[in-house]
Amino acid sequence: MEQYSLTYDFGSGSLKAALVNAQHRIAASCNLAYSTIFPQKGWAVQRPDELWVCMQQATRQLMETAQALPSQVRGIAISHTGSNFIFLDKNGVPLCDCVLWMDGRAVVQAAQLNQALGEQRYTGKNVIAKLRWFMENEPELIARAEKMVDLQGYLFFLMTGTVAYEHTSAWTTRLYDPHHCRWDDAQIALCGIPRRLLPERIVRSEELVATLLPEAAALLGLQAGTPVFGGCCDHATAVLGAACVHPSDAHIYIGTSAWLAVTAEHYEDDLAIRSSPVPGQWYYYMESDSGGNSIDFLIRHFYQKELDQGLDVYSLIGEEASVSGAYRDVLFLPFLTGASAPINDVLMRASFLNLEAGTSRGQLARAVLDGLGFNLLWLKEFYQKKHGWHPRSLRGIGGGMMLPASVQTIADILGDPITTMRDPRFAGNIGLSVCVEAGLRGTADAYEILETTGSFDRVFYPNPDLRERYDRLFSIYKEAFAALSGIYQKLNEGKETVQ
Repeated sequence: MEQYSLTYDFGSGSLKAALVNAQHRIAASCNLAYSTIFPQKGWAVQRPDELWVCMQQATRQLMETAQALPSQVRGIAISHTGSNFIFLDKNGVPLCDCVLWMDGRAVVQAAQLNQALGEQRYTGKNVIAKLRWFMENEPELIARAEKMVDLQGYLFFLMTGTVAYEHTSAWTTRLYDPHHCRWDDAQIALCGIPRRLLPERIVRSEELVATLLPEAAALLGLQAGTPVFGGCCDHATAVLGAACVHPSDAHIYIGTSAWLAVTAEHYEDDLAIRSSPVPGQWYYYMESDSGGNSIDFLIRHFYQKELDQGLDVYSLIGEEASVSGAYRDVLFLPFLTGASAPINDVLMRASFLNLEAGTSRGQLARAVLDGLGFNLLWLKEFYQKKHGWHPRSLRGIGGGMMLPASVQTIADILGDPITTMRDPRFAGNIGLSVCVEAGLRGTADAYEILETTGSFDRVFYPNPDLRERYDRLFSIYKEAFAALSGIYQKLNEGKETVQ
């Protein structure tokens, strides 16, 4: 009887859950949406209990779809967006909603930190700045709190009764020393949070946290005693899901945001480096807020009618953006929520440039796809200048890779072949199954199986005929950013966050 890993990938707006077999192939999957709440300008939170109920619903749906028995689930692993936190009381009850990575309430506190440090290191979205906000604005809550955990840690507690932080998730707080696998007292002092609030136990991605409690098993429809493993934060899970388990393996992710990550063998003192879920490795990680949200914007404003009619708007966008007439010099700066990488400019905004009376919808679609690609090229250029660019492989994952025209555009602009998997939306779930298999069988076996599954089966090769066009437009793209930055500073002064 087939055995499965039960995997839960909590994104910014939905849960992608999947049953994955021992060969890292998906047997059943589902995608359930949940709410993000914006109580005040710049705030962004989610209700922890809603996420727990969503997890229960997803589990029952998966088990029914696959006609699987609870005894067939050999392990559980969770990923989440990272840089989120929840304060719990002595009984493990949340004292606040889950504060998300996109929450930018701590602009004042970040400015204070940067002034004290003499460098622009923090923004209002960093956990350290937001913890200072809570110390200043919610001292009674901090006094009542027993522990601070992230979403993953909260679910660990509900499932197993164990309070713990996972290694790659702890890294996203910037309160963690990955070299010694412990909390960093200097960083803790910087944000002012009491040391007692941080869980003592920190687990690796493949490490057994504990086993499923009877009461949690009953709610999930699973077997008590099922192993729960560490899992990862989302970008670390993506490293595994993209099979980037060797130095110089690289991947591009396009979801709501977009990022470029390159596996490294050695640590450097660089804000962009992260601790890999692969023992003994690191990866450079550069994330931009400008990703699939640009494609969503395009659909919402220019293809909504076709979407409402049930048409395949992704194919339609690809067709209209690929006709020869679409390749006009229309530019799109994709900074709908400000610029974050490689230049941090929270007041920057999106723009269409060079519009004419006869500009077509297809030309706008082409400009949006190009703008997304240019932003990724900017990340690549930044990495290349610091470290060189010699990827052993470049893979594409995330929901944004479901649009072939977008993947082809990115390959054309970067000048690199991009390999995509059968369903790039569930790469995170594949990565989580690797965590389970590594915990049960050892990392070497789990990685070997991952590399031989054949999940990555389509290669997009760059079109050399477009090289000259994209080199010219990319130069203009960067000029436009520099020219418009000052204008947006004036237009958006005092609007450090976008809703």
